[in-house]
Amino acid sequence: MRVLLCGGVIFAHALLIFADEPRYHLKSAVPDAMASLIYAFLRPTLMTSWFILGGWAALKSFRSRGPAQFARERMTRLLVPLAVGTITFGSAIKYIELRHGIDIGLHGFRLVDPIDTPFFTFFPHNLAYLNRVSWSHLYFLAYLFLMSLLMLPLLSWLVRRAPPAGMAPRWTVHGPALVMGAYLAVTHGYWPYLPNLIHDWANFFFFTLCFALGALVAWWPGFEARLRSEALWLAIVMLVAFAGVRAWEDTTAGRICVGLLGWSAFATFTALAFRFRPGESRLLTYLNDAMLPVFIIHHAPLLLIGWAVLTVPMAVWLKIPLVALGGTAVALAGYHWLIRPWPAMRFLFGLSPAPGKNAANRAAMAAVPGE
Repeated sequence: MRVLLCGGVIFAHALLIFADEPRYHLKSAVPDAMASLIYAFLRPTLMTSWFILGGWAALKSFRSRGPAQFARERMTRLLVPLAVGTITFGSAIKYIELRHGIDIGLHGFRLVDPIDTPFFTFFPHNLAYLNRVSWSHLYFLAYLFLMSLLMLPLLSWLVRRAPPAGMAPRWTVHGPALVMGAYLAVTHGYWPYLPNLIHDWANFFFFTLCFALGALVAWWPGFEARLRSEALWLAIVMLVAFAGVRAWEDTTAGRICVGLLGWSAFATFTALAFRFRPGESRLLTYLNDAMLPVFIIHHAPLLLIGWAVLTVPMAVWLKIPLVALGGTAVALAGYHWLIRPWPAMRFLFGLSPAPGKNAANRAAMAAVPGE
């Protein structure tokens, strides 16, 4: 499932160039209505699901390692690739952003005069200035690291206790959606969406709530059976909630619908993943190993390709797959030839020393539906 989510994030980044959301590194002068509609669905569902699965995998990892080793593993798997990705690909993303008169950072979002300096005049001198580097999509790694530390007491509490026997009650499948919606309504979260941590505490703790829910789901085997039985109702809630998001947008009702949509989409697609769980294969093993490097790498080449096709006289619905597939291909090529065979590069991108050698990581991944 995480492989599919990674593909969804790449597709969402391609959509975002052409969607009506203004806060992005590269924007088309004329937004596309269909791209805007699809992105409006993907944004709350993808990131909510990422953090829920982050909590799910964290409990599996914590159970096999213990607190001290778990904290060390979080540092090497999250902080090291965060630093590497921000310095290298974050510099390229910031350059593209500033070339187009956009500046996104700790201060928020603003339009600026475009720069016209060559990239290697900009880099590496930009590294001396905090406002000349972007962590962009890699905020996910920073947030996940902080959540992992904050949730250590919960993870420790869960591994010491046996889950209830039997199928989970029905309310456990639908209740989290109401909790998430109520939280966003009270904190005025989700809009605007600028994950820089400094001005994003409402969303940070919303995603921390998602992380905690993921750990609880992983702890309780009876949840899976109940999830399968409620898949149809969850899908209905998902569609109704998305209609509410589009109708009410940046209002209290809209925020409640975001919470309902995020959880019901995760639960619906997880129920499908449980039902159609693929067997082990060399391809799936390869993609699972490639997922984190591809996530780190893809954004910079995707934006470069997007920049190149912006002014090309071509239909938007040809440009979007071209940008998404091009960014994916470059990222996979980088993983295959520059990262996968080399232990030092694997360490820098958060991987175990050699493909398939880390049994604990394989066990944690196998516990995630759809993997």
